[in-house]
Amino acid sequence: MKKGIMLPLIVAALAAVVYFVIVHSQEQKLNASKTMKTVLVPLRDIKEREVIKREYLKRVQVPAAYVQKDAFTWTTDADFAKIDNAIARVQIPKGNQISKYAVTSLSPEAGLSSKIPVQMRGFVMTVDSNVASMIKPDDNVDILLTFEAMMKSGARQRVTVTLLQNIKVLGVGSNLGQGLDAKAAASLRNQEEDASAYTDTSALSLALSPRDAQYLALAKAEGDLTVILRSHGDVTNYLMEIATFEKLFQ
Repeated sequence: MKKGIMLPLIVAALAAVVYFVIVHSQEQKLNASKTMKTVLVPLRDIKEREVIKREYLKRVQVPAAYVQKDAFTWTTDADFAKIDNAIARVQIPKGNQISKYAVTSLSPEAGLSSKIPVQMRGFVMTVDSNVASMIKPDDNVDILLTFEAMMKSGARQRVTVTLLQNIKVLGVGSNLGQGLDAKAAASLRNQEEDASAYTDTSALSLALSPRDAQYLALAKAEGDLTVILRSHGDVTNYLMEIATFEKLFQ
């Protein structure tokens, strides 16, 4: 075969290969666009630094080609755990795909305010570190106040009153209930132990109404506060009488 014929045949063959590659690539993209994936999107706008709850989310199917990079996808219900209780770094509009860069884990770096319920306040008080070690985030506690009161007889006497009942604990020290893995939990314990070497107290963060926060601040200045841990599920507010030594020995 003459060389003048071979060259056009080679060029034609190369062109055919290039055409096949282009067509195959386009077919793959088309097939990918037809493949559906399930992503998680918010049912409403999620504010910056808001805790993301499972009930705020819904599943939506979109073509695989339109799934955003690092978006949270759903295959089984276990996938909700990857985002449940995460903190929004930025505002996430309703219906938008949620990418992993837009959220962070619940931690002291995210701030305590992320855990404070709407219309409540986060009151931080110091307690003995041994007491704090027995309390966990999301426990409920009562607060007792012991102070010197003027009795009807005119004598002054130490008394104890139940000041607040059924108060939700938001955090203990750096533990905000973020669901740490074993490695992160060990690291947090080491940090707490290092801090306890310099102080015998630890921070206890409570969720209070603005009114209760005022009275607790006043009580803190007037007497001694004691934290009492409640049983899980016990949400009853009991009618408690003032405790005095006179009643104790009657």
